[in-house]
Amino acid sequence: MQEWMKRTWNQTEFILLPNSHPFIKLIVASFHSEDHSGVDTTLAKLRSRYWIPGVRRIIKLVKKRCIICRKREKKIVGQQMGMLPIERLQPAPAFYYCAVDLFGPFMIRDTVKKRTHGKAYGVLFNCVTTRAVYVDLAEGYDTSSFIMTLRRFVTVRGYPRKMISDSGSQLVAAGKELQQVVHKWDWEPIKSFGKCKGMDWVTTKSADAPWENGVSESLVKSVKKSLEVAIGTSVMTFSELQTVLFEVSNLLNERPIGTKNSDPTEGSYLCPNDLLLGRSSIRVPNGNFNENSNYKLRWKFIQQVVQNFWKKWTRDFFPTLIIRQKWHTKQRNVKVGDLVIVQDSNIVRGRWKMAQIVERKCRKRWVCERCNSQI
Repeated sequence: MQEWMKRTWNQTEFILLPNSHPFIKLIVASFHSEDHSGVDTTLAKLRSRYWIPGVRRIIKLVKKRCIICRKREKKIVGQQMGMLPIERLQPAPAFYYCAVDLFGPFMIRDTVKKRTHGKAYGVLFNCVTTRAVYVDLAEGYDTSSFIMTLRRFVTVRGYPRKMISDSGSQLVAAGKELQQVVHKWDWEPIKSFGKCKGMDWVTTKSADAPWENGVSESLVKSVKKSLEVAIGTSVMTFSELQTVLFEVSNLLNERPIGTKNSDPTEGSYLCPNDLLLGRSSIRVPNGNFNENSNYKLRWKFIQQVVQNFWKKWTRDFFPTLIIRQKWHTKQRNVKVGDLVIVQDSNIVRGRWKMAQIVERKCRKRWVCERCNSQI
């Protein structure tokens, strides 16, 4: 302690305080209230006059309970990452469990009148089990244009058992223009489409939670990156842009999924095309194939290709689904009586409203006392 006193400006006084006395919290709160700075800054100012063993823990507690700091930092309430749905964890045919999302809009030009421009939207269908992708283009803003794109998809890939999408106007996590377009759609014919074929349309529980359809959001990001590299700011016709989207979907289906093995004895990497095409690339495969026209031999060959895919899927991809990538710590849920700041994407961050939770509406939503909105 003598060495510590020599290195401080106030060498005549040295106050040693125990960390268990309630008075210590008042001293720490007094130093913290000067500028509401971080833990290290408060600790440095405190040690210029006092020496309190284990005071860092007390400073963290005071800062955590400080109302002004909590209002300034505005940390969003989080929770431990939940388990994946069973649709993503069990083998199923390609596009048996499917998710859909929209992105765009894209400027397209008329085939005849070159100077006439319009807008079109990309539609992404992805298999939540095999991570296969089908990307198409909707040429209009109405419900029938989207259903036309959906009909093209089911004609090529078949009707899925379950179609997953975001709720209503939150089907798209892109710009406000696209959300306004989707908000005007008549969802009854969309959800009833394919019911006679055994397809069920399921929407996510929360209308303000695009991360629940995160499997689609991540692939939309990949599609946009590929389009930015391929066409940049070029304005194409509908058929040209649709062709580019088909080629982009093939590139995404060639991407490796799961762990990447460097051992040559493990064979080639696993990708969605292994199940869709029986090979990883659209190039003509090399090898000696049995050209016998016997249907039994052909059936056995196809079964072998499918079995090899699911064997690699269980070995390389399934273990990556079990591990929680983030949000590992379990947090306290909000309760009735808590004071909260309501996050609003349409308002500047510093102008978010303060509210109090007064009642529990349903399992995962709460009601704000001031604006009567669900949290």
